[in-house]
Amino acid sequence: MSAVRQSAEPEIREVVVVGGSVAGLASALALAGAGRSVTVLERDAAPLPADPAEAFSGWRRPGSPQTRHSHAFLARLHNLLRDRAPRLLDEIFAAGASALRFRDIVARALPGAPLLPGDDDITLIACRRLTFEWTLRRHVEALPGVRVRSGCSVAGLVAGADAGRPPHVRGLHLADGTTLAADLVVDASGRRSRIRAWLAELGAAVPREESETCGIFYSSRFYRLREGAQMPVLDGPMGADLGFLKYGIFPGDARSFSITLAASPDDAPLRALFRQRAFEALAAALPATAPWVDPAVAVPISGVVAMANLRNTRRFLVEDGEPVATGIACVGDALVHTNPIVGRGCTLAFVNAYLLADAVSEHPRDPRALATALDARVQAEIAPWYEAVRAQDRDAILVAEAIRAGRDPYAPNRPDGSVDPAGYLRSLLRDGFVPALREDVVVLRAFMRIFNLLDAPADLMRDPSFLARVLGVYQRRYQREPLAGPSRDEVVSQLAAA
Repeated sequence: MSAVRQSAEPEIREVVVVGGSVAGLASALALAGAGRSVTVLERDAAPLPADPAEAFSGWRRPGSPQTRHSHAFLARLHNLLRDRAPRLLDEIFAAGASALRFRDIVARALPGAPLLPGDDDITLIACRRLTFEWTLRRHVEALPGVRVRSGCSVAGLVAGADAGRPPHVRGLHLADGTTLAADLVVDASGRRSRIRAWLAELGAAVPREESETCGIFYSSRFYRLREGAQMPVLDGPMGADLGFLKYGIFPGDARSFSITLAASPDDAPLRALFRQRAFEALAAALPATAPWVDPAVAVPISGVVAMANLRNTRRFLVEDGEPVATGIACVGDALVHTNPIVGRGCTLAFVNAYLLADAVSEHPRDPRALATALDARVQAEIAPWYEAVRAQDRDAILVAEAIRAGRDPYAPNRPDGSVDPAGYLRSLLRDGFVPALREDVVVLRAFMRIFNLLDAPADLMRDPSFLARVLGVYQRRYQREPLAGPSRDEVVSQLAAA
């Protein structure tokens, strides 16, 4: 019966999106471009500020606390906008964003290294999250067929009167007691999505959820260059991992940038990074970040903001080829979210939104086919990044624990002389791969393509020539100075002094 009901559905024309942050606005952009009428429901009532400067100083977004943190807008996102929303990309650059090009990094770090035609695809967008979101919101609100309703909270889902299995979503119950009909509901309400409870209330199977800790907290602060000061050179990766501490440098718009410092929540002395004096002391002590926070170069334009209780989470709306419900889709963090320190959230949200729009265009009258097609696309295009980050975080937790216990997690051999596979791989990455990024354009290109979601995570170690280059650098590890970076004991002392 349900299959007959679904195949007879009218074409999807009216879409309601729950959540008006990046994932929800990206969904509206993609679906409007596919010819659908879209209503975006945003819980926060604050109106759109007049410009990006006002957005940074006063746009209150309690439902989206991550807007005040560092963000990366990766090449996959740049290219997606270039190809499918070029006017929006122009508006983002007009708002003050700039392009971070691989060819410029190579010209500074490895002058004379050969470039390839595809290297222009490795272009990031340097922009603050609030500037990006302000521009996106303004652009989407101006699109024909799109309506954004602010200050609007959702209480639950509305099921069709023909109670089939799986249930078919026909709209939403709003907190003000009204209902809103829809041919398709898109949940873009973020990490705290109530999709599992909403579906359970309809009698659907509760979607399976995988969730485990990322093993970090992080703190961020924004700065602006002083008049006449030049932005320090950023060559290669924007950050590094010292095992017990991670840091990132994120160029922004309007001569701004941000610094992020992250550590294990179990490392009690490093939790001092929640406080401004400790954050500033460590940022000034790290060789990589010190030139950026030099008072002669830049001044802070925000306080230190922190996030904790971070998890890698994936929710499954299709099981064994069957959707738990139809007429409903999830996009962005409501479906998959990963450790924010890797900076992939906004990019994957856009990828997810266009995967949904393409599935709607291909299956506008078949809700089951739409659900399964989207699930297959997510499995191919998003799940590999979730799985890679989850594996990376699991190992990072072990590394941090070993360092706190006084053990060397990078030792390639056990005390009995046998090879420790995990220790060897960590040593190869630290003493082979990382230094190779600074001297071999082939290694740097391979890393940047994967970092920017242009190639799959598993591709990195499949190229024999790539491995040979990394091994060659690794074999010379005793012939060069170790990469600069303080020990944990030094960092703990610096924080205690601060």
